[in-house]
Amino acid sequence: MNERLKDIIQRKVDRLESIPNEFLTAMEKIQRTKFNAIVRLLDNLDYKNGFLEVSQDNILKIEFLVDEIKGILTGDEFEEAVGSLMNEMDSQKVLNFEYFSEIDPAFQVPSIANAIVRERQAATIASLLDSTNFYLSNPTREALSSSIQAGASRQELIDTLRLLVQGDDTIDGRLLRSTRLVVSDAFALSDATVSNLIAENLGLEWYLYAGGLIKPTGKTKSGNPIGGSREFCAKRNGKFFHRSEVESWAKEDWNGKMPDTTEKTIFLTRGGYNCQHSLLPVSESVVPKETVKRVFRDA
Repeated sequence: MNERLKDIIQRKVDRLESIPNEFLTAMEKIQRTKFNAIVRLLDNLDYKNGFLEVSQDNILKIEFLVDEIKGILTGDEFEEAVGSLMNEMDSQKVLNFEYFSEIDPAFQVPSIANAIVRERQAATIASLLDSTNFYLSNPTREALSSSIQAGASRQELIDTLRLLVQGDDTIDGRLLRSTRLVVSDAFALSDATVSNLIAENLGLEWYLYAGGLIKPTGKTKSGNPIGGSREFCAKRNGKFFHRSEVESWAKEDWNGKMPDTTEKTIFLTRGGYNCQHSLLPVSESVVPKETVKRVFRDA
């Protein structure tokens, strides 16, 4: 494998982690910097001696406040981050084209590849909207409703919304939580869909499970690792596999496996939720001879 090919692979794999992380960093900044604007919205509510009035007027203002709070958190800066993510999906597509051009000089970009990325971009935006509704708008509505019905103080409502919006050392703020559930998988699935489409067009039968290993963040009292790469990925990392072997993985069970994983979709879902590995199609010429012999001996 030449140095240019190694470089493309490294960039491709690194971006599966770095691009989602850049997006999530932007979400953290929005949560941190927009909270004062949310607090100012609370002036729309009616108070008596510093406590929320338990009134019909306040109840009727809940939907207005929910929409305004979501609007603040998903405004221009959010839209800019989403636009940047869409651009990075296009850049990852181009990186895939570079990779396949390097392993096959006769490679031509299939016209459907661009359509696939556009579909994945649209699906990602739809998922982000659905997720922010569920994990952001719904809890905000519940927090406002409960505080008003309990006649909570203004400061108690501020503290409740601060935890909801910004989180703390152990809990993600709701914007970060709602987008974390979508972005990493959406970016990786877009990359994998393009890669797998081209592999099938070129008739490639071999794959490299490329990426790296995430170190555990600690250990439980019983000594088991906390976080880090799941066992499914760890035992495959850096190894070559034939298409038939990859297909057989779908029959296994492991923590993090996506429920729609089949022998067809395993090439897209890989290790499951938040998997940052790439199932990279390769030519047989770079596969170790002992691996080729093993596969065809066991067939």
